[in-house]
Amino acid sequence: MTICYHSLCCVVLLLASPLCVTGPSPTGMFHTKCIERHFWLAVKSGFLGPMFRFAFEDQYGFHFLSNQEASFCGYTVLIGDAGEVVFRASFLACHVHSKRGADYHLRVWFVSLQADGKVATYPLQLHCSLQGRWSTREIVCEENYMEVSILRSLLPGTSKTEKKGADEADITVMFSTAEQPPEQARVLSLTEAAALGYHVSQRGSHLIFRCPYSSPLSQSVKERGVDLEIVRATVLYRLRSSFLAVDTTVACAQNEATADGPDLLWTVPYVLSPLVHGQFRDGGMRMGVNGWALSESEHTERGFKIGLQGGRVEVRIPFGAHGGHLKSGVLRGRYSQSMSVDLFFVRQWEDERWPLTQQRSFRLLRTPFIPQAFSSSSFAADVSLQKATVDGGGDLLTWTWSHQTQNDTDLSVSALSHSNGSHSYQLRFPLSHPKIIPEFVGGGYKMYSLSFSFTLNILPSGEVFYHKVTIEHSVEYAAPSSPKLEGKCTDSSLLVLLHHGAQAELQWELFLAGRKLDWDLVEMGGFLVTAEDDYLSVEIPSYSPGMHYEELTLQGLVSGVKVSVVDAASLKVEDTLVHKCTFPARELFVCLPEGRMVAVVDTTHTIPPTHPNRTTLLDHSCVPMETDSARALFSFSLDSCGTTVTTEGSFLVYENQISYRQEFLPVDDPLIHRDSPYRLTIQCRYPANDTRTFAIHHSLNSSVDPKAMSAKRRRREAANSGQRKQSVTME
Repeated sequence: MTICYHSLCCVVLLLASPLCVTGPSPTGMFHTKCIERHFWLAVKSGFLGPMFRFAFEDQYGFHFLSNQEASFCGYTVLIGDAGEVVFRASFLACHVHSKRGADYHLRVWFVSLQADGKVATYPLQLHCSLQGRWSTREIVCEENYMEVSILRSLLPGTSKTEKKGADEADITVMFSTAEQPPEQARVLSLTEAAALGYHVSQRGSHLIFRCPYSSPLSQSVKERGVDLEIVRATVLYRLRSSFLAVDTTVACAQNEATADGPDLLWTVPYVLSPLVHGQFRDGGMRMGVNGWALSESEHTERGFKIGLQGGRVEVRIPFGAHGGHLKSGVLRGRYSQSMSVDLFFVRQWEDERWPLTQQRSFRLLRTPFIPQAFSSSSFAADVSLQKATVDGGGDLLTWTWSHQTQNDTDLSVSALSHSNGSHSYQLRFPLSHPKIIPEFVGGGYKMYSLSFSFTLNILPSGEVFYHKVTIEHSVEYAAPSSPKLEGKCTDSSLLVLLHHGAQAELQWELFLAGRKLDWDLVEMGGFLVTAEDDYLSVEIPSYSPGMHYEELTLQGLVSGVKVSVVDAASLKVEDTLVHKCTFPARELFVCLPEGRMVAVVDTTHTIPPTHPNRTTLLDHSCVPMETDSARALFSFSLDSCGTTVTTEGSFLVYENQISYRQEFLPVDDPLIHRDSPYRLTIQCRYPANDTRTFAIHHSLNSSVDPKAMSAKRRRREAANSGQRKQSVTME
């Protein structure tokens, strides 16, 4: 590849840009090669600006390449799935210079608008030599055009002198279809044909016919279930005494690739009938990828296959094979993949009209997105892990990409790259974490199991999908000593300690109130589980489900729980413990499952304080069971002490009232009394079909009734006035 630096002002003027930068191309920016009858140039994606173009330089100056000119003149520009720009040019394209029909030269300019607004220009001198010899007829099926070239020296029906004497004024093109009678064929001059996108020219020893796909006079047909595009064209030479008709019909397969099991599958008819005249003699097929022809051994090594099935040629390329490109996507919420390959397919044959025909197809094939069985062990290059969460955990058990350098979590993640372009992630999480409770599977082994949820992002689209995986790890353990249970009390919880020894760890299972200690129970009860080297502690809040409440007095609420430790392998009970604690309760209201209300009330919130030993229920004969200087304890069944019952939806509401009997002054002023009033309404709400549920409330507030006070007292105690109602619903 040669890089030149003259004629820069022409490019700058054409771009109308105030700044232009030209110099040696960065290392690795361009990659060039020759593909039999084509120039091939690739520009790496990292060097592409927001806009780029190609231009040509010949004896007439510079020519920018437009889409229309590309298909008319024999050029292809495409962006592959890997992001690089691929430029291909036929040896017979416009602006290509040839020496003796064996060496071909093309001067190309790559022009790129950079992010800073400057225009970078890189001139490239492409040079290729012909590989082998030209066939009598050569057909090209490119991404954007079809081309057929005929060796003029082998045209039948006239002498070399007559053929060389023909010029473009003596050439016309006749277009027809298989269904039309000959008299309805359409004959156009070269100028008229060019206006419709058909290029006809004589370059050295070749007659060339080229056109874009979907041209005005093309036909679409199906052959062997494959879509073909056909242009039936005949070039007519007007000679001294006759016409010479040269068949320049061209046909190309237009079908896309499909996914067939583990393979990308592309099919073409074995015999392209519009191009074959008389007996067909197969001359062989070969293929390549990314501009490289593959040998038979490379076919076998990569798993590529060419076969015949039902009159069609089948090209099979395994998903993930070297030379293909996998792209990730999300299809109906599932992780999916599409495979693409830049295929180079060559076939040749003989028939009664043409001694040898070669057809070259260049196709960037892509399968539809196919849902995949996602593997969390290896990720495609365009998949990025954004978040990993231990199932059921909170923020401390979540790793996110934006906080990957922080060490404030037990979960850490690191990325590992592989030679095939994929990558994997290494997750680290301590087995000693209390979230992991091992299962003892027998044979001296215990199994650690942990479930993760992953949030993954597909680049560059930004699509998000989710994946869950469970990791299991078995560990051999030593024979333990017998475990021992110990109970302790704190101000607001019961503490159960399982002493298992330094080597025993967690090979036993704990049962609290007959239920196995697992993560669901820990979350539901709000337990705090801590694993130390030689013991496990479980802190149980005093009002957690599963607690047994034995007695309520003014000294406090007596709560307990039955704990047992069981050998996970043999299910033998190793130790049991009935642990009780007394929790002070200034005020407490309980709805018991056997149909009783228990309340401890503080009557000193009034000014002056109310005497607790003079409070009663609605039935004034129901007095406190126990009092001290500030509190009263009531315990009564739901069908006594004046308790009323009403229905609210599917609930039965039982209601009573704790009040204080007041001593009034003489009859002439009956509204004035010596004492502050006290009234507290208490309710229990039971489901209509079940009164066995337990509910407890431990926050009560006392108040007074302002309606029973004198005006003077109302003003003085306005800040303390109001009526209270305490309700507990039994769900």
